[in-house]
Amino acid sequence: MDINLPDGSGLALCQEIRRTNSIPLIFLTANDTEQDMVTGFGLGADDYIAKPFSMVVLLQRVKAVLRRTATGGSSELLQYKDITINSAKMKVYKYGQEIKLTTNEYRLLAILTENRGQVLTRRLMLEKLWDIEGNFVDENTLSVNIRRLRAKIEDDPKDCQYIKTVFGIGYTWGE
Repeated sequence: MDINLPDGSGLALCQEIRRTNSIPLIFLTANDTEQDMVTGFGLGADDYIAKPFSMVVLLQRVKAVLRRTATGGSSELLQYKDITINSAKMKVYKYGQEIKLTTNEYRLLAILTENRGQVLTRRLMLEKLWDIEGNFVDENTLSVNIRRLRAKIEDDPKDCQYIKTVFGIGYTWGE
């Protein structure tokens, strides 16, 4: 992540991410002062790389951060009522039986569970799911994917216990 983002501060974003998530986070920025580095680490960055840098060094530093932040065994299993998510294998189980999910369905489930307790707007979810490649996707695509995921994980898709709709706003993961 860069400190100088076009629509805000990378430092503020880092702080916001750290409130709810422990994903590996590396600053990759032109800001190379000691104070910037200290601030970045203080807000929770796992590494801080100032430009210019060697691609070989960048790769090794990313690998090192991933090694340090890797979780072992049981912590890769997330349990929500009757659903178990094995994040290391990208597999989902309900009542112990594997549920076959498409890549988009799994990514949608991961976004919801990683942000449980928060209402995610439809726009934010669209950006997280599809805007990575820069492709335009309308809101109906999100609705279709939510409906398909609900059909696979909910006991009664009309009375949802996992993926709850917040009318006019988006969705939340209900426990």
